[in-house]
Amino acid sequence: MSRFILIILFQIALANVSAQQGKITQLSSPELSEVLVNNKATLIDVRTRGEYANGHITGAGQLNYYALVFKKKLLLLLKDRPLYLYCNTGYRSQKAAEILAKNGYTNVYNLEHGIMEWDLYDMPVVVEPDAKPDTENKMEPDEFYALIQSEKPVLIDFYAPWCGPCRQMMPVIDRIKQEAGDRVFIVKINADASKKLVKELQLLGVPYITIYHKGLKTYENQGLMSEKELLSLVEANFN
Repeated sequence: MSRFILIILFQIALANVSAQQGKITQLSSPELSEVLVNNKATLIDVRTRGEYANGHITGAGQLNYYALVFKKKLLLLLKDRPLYLYCNTGYRSQKAAEILAKNGYTNVYNLEHGIMEWDLYDMPVVVEPDAKPDTENKMEPDEFYALIQSEKPVLIDFYAPWCGPCRQMMPVIDRIKQEAGDRVFIVKINADASKKLVKELQLLGVPYITIYHKGLKTYENQGLMSEKELLSLVEANFN
């Protein structure tokens, strides 16, 4: 068989796999809102039960991404209708959407920046009667603005309890806090508990590390940082 024919067959195979996997369409919050107003959509919240209870989009079902039976339950959804997924930031729902696409679902939509963006647009949510709002490491806007006026540099770690990358970074943050002593303030802020502040700062995701000095922002990074990157950040700013 000639090399040319092999290349053609390989391209056909790739095209078939692509067709079987389907396409994931990213939506903004206004786009999803318009869909929900005009259509009866199958909307799935892939956060934990506690996150769902504390505020979810009207009409959303709930499947916990971290549950052992998540994939099995997800693949019970019907393939003949559009499926809309969301989580807090879009990460878990994107992973769920990829599972659907790989299993032949062809009409899959992901709320790209999650319910954090939905909240920024002041769009309505339903709070369940059994909701238990998270209060650990909560910070109000007035507390935050007072904090960042400090004469010492302030390193702030915005995190969420459900966030895997946040949990990876926490031991390093704790160690830095011990080693830095009184040279710097290191503060953890729970984004889930500090919704007013998150909205005011227009944050769309965690982990988010920022440094302020005398009211001025001198550094920011959204996303996972390695131990080496965190230690280098401290050496560059606090020594």
